[in-house]
Amino acid sequence: MKPTATVLGLLCFAFLGNPRVHAGEAHASVYVVDRADEFAGTGGACLPYSSQQKTSASREILAIAEGPAGSSIFMIAFDREYPHLGLAPVIAAQGEESKPVRFPAEGSSWPFRTFSRPVDLYVAIFDSADPELAKLAEYAGWLTDALKQKDEVNVLLHAEAIRARLAALLRRGRIQDYRVNYGEELTSLREPPSSKAGVTRSQKPDPVLDGAKRASQSRSVEVRRGLKTLEAEWREDARVIPFAAPNPGLLIFPITTPIAL
Repeated sequence: MKPTATVLGLLCFAFLGNPRVHAGEAHASVYVVDRADEFAGTGGACLPYSSQQKTSASREILAIAEGPAGSSIFMIAFDREYPHLGLAPVIAAQGEESKPVRFPAEGSSWPFRTFSRPVDLYVAIFDSADPELAKLAEYAGWLTDALKQKDEVNVLLHAEAIRARLAALLRRGRIQDYRVNYGEELTSLREPPSSKAGVTRSQKPDPVLDGAKRASQSRSVEVRRGLKTLEAEWREDARVIPFAAPNPGLLIFPITTPIAL
């Protein structure tokens, strides 16, 4: 079995068209995109993902990442040993004029519905001349072909090979260094410390007032970013993924719902 033409084309661009980059950083963000009718004018409301986001038939997950020229971005989502929802991995070489990379790829979607267990979204950045990237891209091409052909045996075989290579990257450091801890909502991290302290010292909360306040805040966040303008705004929510050749950079975004196991 041979990798798809798309993956081979990206590899040729990565190795021949890009300069080597020995160190740098990528940026990555994950959003819940709400395509409800009320947000049609914006293309969909984009909420920075957190484990408290609610599922809905109108919602989907979207990851977006970007690296310096000479690097390549790799993204894949695993539900244990299987590519989540059969979504193919994404590999994209980064040049001076490259657009941010999106996962899932154009034409696919990741519905944000109730999961039976957490899903791990891997976002990795490589120097485009890294031999490890070539091996990963080869397996990614085979996996993509197997997914298209609904060849379950080879899907599991190539997915396991990719997971093993990613696990080898994780063994170079502590898992805590790679796994995103969302903590509070990303939007709340922009509040000054004094504001947070004031909330902590306030009198006993009123459930009714607090509920109304949260609903108001939620609505303001819903319209803060829209899908039509996201490409110009997503970096404000992004997490940094540093790397220095020969070591790739890697972050794992755990995607769960409030009731996920």
